[in-house]
Amino acid sequence: MSDEQISDLEQEFRDELKGDGSFSPHLADGTAKGSYIGFDIHPEDIEALFFEGIGIPRWESIKADTVEEQEALYMERFNGLMSKYPLMGRANDTEQKAEFTSAEVPSLLEECDRISSSTSNPKAVRALQKMSLAAGKAAAENLGLYLISRQGN
Repeated sequence: MSDEQISDLEQEFRDELKGDGSFSPHLADGTAKGSYIGFDIHPEDIEALFFEGIGIPRWESIKADTVEEQEALYMERFNGLMSKYPLMGRANDTEQKAEFTSAEVPSLLEECDRISSSTSNPKAVRALQKMSLAAGKAAAENLGLYLISRQGN
């Protein structure tokens, strides 16, 4: 892809530092690792997406008498919210690979749109832009999407 074909936003994402702990989006093009999209989705992007975008509660915001009760309340709220975003839920840990088939990518884009319409948080919006751009590239080529954990690269 030539520089003229890359949007300003995508170029901005490509210019960011890449590093350990980030998701490295790849198109599932039939090769073992896939084709790198050119930018990373960082842990702070995922944090903003889940906490500020989806509205996952912070652990310390859950009040209970015991740790067990706190965990049960947290998981009840977490699971209730994430049941609305089953595909996005796969991307909650940048230390694990998340895979989306070509048939799932349109639904992932739809989840991004729903989250985007419910948040104005700039960090969450930026994270959604990265996720949507990666999924959009996969959808445009009717390919799946891999979010590969960047460890030691």
